[in-house]
Amino acid sequence: MKTLGIVIFYYPTDEVWKNIASYIDLLDKLIIWNNTPGNQLDLHFPTWEEKIVLMGVGKNLGIGKALNKAILYAKENQYDYLLTMDQDSHFVKKDFKLYLKAIKESNIRSIFSPNYLLHDKALYTSIDDGFIEVETTMTSGSVYPVEVFSKIGLFRDDFFIDAIDTEFSLRAKKSGITTRVMPQVYLVHGAGYQKTKHKFLWKTFFPNEYSPVRSYYIVRNGIITKRLYPWANWKGFLYYWFYKRLFFVICYEDNKFAKIKGLLYGFYHGMIGKTGEQTIF
Repeated sequence: MKTLGIVIFYYPTDEVWKNIASYIDLLDKLIIWNNTPGNQLDLHFPTWEEKIVLMGVGKNLGIGKALNKAILYAKENQYDYLLTMDQDSHFVKKDFKLYLKAIKESNIRSIFSPNYLLHDKALYTSIDDGFIEVETTMTSGSVYPVEVFSKIGLFRDDFFIDAIDTEFSLRAKKSGITTRVMPQVYLVHGAGYQKTKHKFLWKTFFPNEYSPVRSYYIVRNGIITKRLYPWANWKGFLYYWFYKRLFFVICYEDNKFAKIKGLLYGFYHGMIGKTGEQTIF
């Protein structure tokens, strides 16, 4: 069975090659999609040259468009599975080999996901050896049987970034396709947030410190997704991603005006269903 991977570059650091090394040997091909504006990356990979397919146009086209190009490539070249990766993620030790073997032996038409290590803490604590069913998962580290895209459709590239994976998981669930996590397979995921520790009264917390643009997309796409799938288990979405974010920005984060602007516009555009690449900054 043939497995294709895609990793999306956006101003990558040298660390990206170490991350890729944790999974590329078990792939038949890996698409490196370059979303870095200007296309000025110096990419040299003699060890993996025969496995790598370069794509992208030197412009940030968002995550959805890159993933959809990979899906079309997988279909045209008769791949069975698609692995989607962030540039700042890597599998622990030989976990990817175990993960891929379990997926191929499962004979289940499902979206598959590893267990995520965020700040050295596992997202799932189940001790099950097999897969457990969840409602949604992240893009990075997920493996999709290529055939599911024929039933569900492509990723929403009009979301640009953020909530693309959540919306797809919920759309899959609505179509009768489950999302399953393998708790014993770990992916170290550099989510790019929660870096500075703060205390308020008796609580310790780490503000997200997302950029204004990222703040906009998280709120906008989250609201749109919640309205599309009101049955989803997202009771605390507005509290965590909007009200709590406003509190963090006002009290602890830099660039307050731009971030508040992003959050408010994201809320408004989410409520009116506006999608596409943002133009407010």
